[in-house]
Amino acid sequence: MDKFTTKSTSLYSAHVQEPIIIDEKDNTRRIFIADINDAKLQTKETLSGTIVHQRKKRNDEWEYVEAINLATLKGGEGVKLHLSSGQLRKFYLGLMKLYKLSEKGVSLGEKEFIVGLANELIQVPKERKTFIQQLLSKNYGEEIWTELIENSPDLATRLSLARIQNERTIALEEFRQSLIADKKETYWQDFFNKNQWIFGYGLNYFFLSQLTSQAQYGGASFKGVGNQKGDYLLNTEAEVKFTVLVEIKKANTTLLAVNSKGENIKYRNGAWQLSYHLMGGVSQIQINCKTWQRNSFEPENVDELLPSKIYTVNPKGILVIGNTKELDNRSKIETFESFRRNLSNPEIITFDELYERAKYIVEKEKINIDKLNEEEDSDVF
Repeated sequence: MDKFTTKSTSLYSAHVQEPIIIDEKDNTRRIFIADINDAKLQTKETLSGTIVHQRKKRNDEWEYVEAINLATLKGGEGVKLHLSSGQLRKFYLGLMKLYKLSEKGVSLGEKEFIVGLANELIQVPKERKTFIQQLLSKNYGEEIWTELIENSPDLATRLSLARIQNERTIALEEFRQSLIADKKETYWQDFFNKNQWIFGYGLNYFFLSQLTSQAQYGGASFKGVGNQKGDYLLNTEAEVKFTVLVEIKKANTTLLAVNSKGENIKYRNGAWQLSYHLMGGVSQIQINCKTWQRNSFEPENVDELLPSKIYTVNPKGILVIGNTKELDNRSKIETFESFRRNLSNPEIITFDELYERAKYIVEKEKINIDKLNEEEDSDVF
């Protein structure tokens, strides 16, 4: 479902406030800004508009790229704007909805419309919006949702997916901003605890679900009191599952050793010294894996995990630490990558690499939701 707000600019014309997004990247996007005109309603020539290329400013607002005056082009010169098949499809579907909206004609003032399933056009009366808000304020949200599932399950599914996608998009933006901030380990532990889907798409293509955070590897039970704490105890998802240990450091933890001047320390022959925090993190999780392997056979842990077919066999460790932007030349890159590639355990993942995985998940799900919406839109034919 898409919401459009029209604002009249005369008795016969109105501006559509929401643009059609043809293509959007992190810092640039192409949009179509539409206007409705009743003057040619009989011939259905009711829509006009402009394709605009925008870029994002530092405050995350979109700004217009300065227009090119085509009158200044010389003979033999031209301007070309290429649209891929996917971009053109989005443009086409957006135009379909806008033309459906324009058939309603121009309404004076500011009006809100929803283009729903099969391009059904619904005007949203102010009193209905107020009524829904009152129901929600009185905690009738669960009843509304139950009724929606019963009477329109497809719509409920799409709304649910859209809500999840929106929450993940917000979390992804928080992730991006936190990469350049000096966030503590406790912040990252809390962030990943709230957004388990980031790990849930699998490291080494396993699906992981969280068993517990701040696991006690050295105690009688992984949920009880122990002498060795870890950040996360995860398990793979399949018919038979296996435990995975995760340790989380900070996004700005150094990967290479630094001197008093903050410069990386070169060893010899193009090799660089690895940081104390990296080496310490590796040792820490290796010891945790060894301890957990031994204590996983304690009766309390077996009773907790075995009914769910969760086993511990030479548990894999994952260390999340640092940022690859620190590796600013080839020899630094080779030093770090050679080190982690030759480690059998743990797997080392930097925060920016984990961010790219999260970004992929969000973009992949957006494509799936867009396809679902396109399938529903195609019902109009």
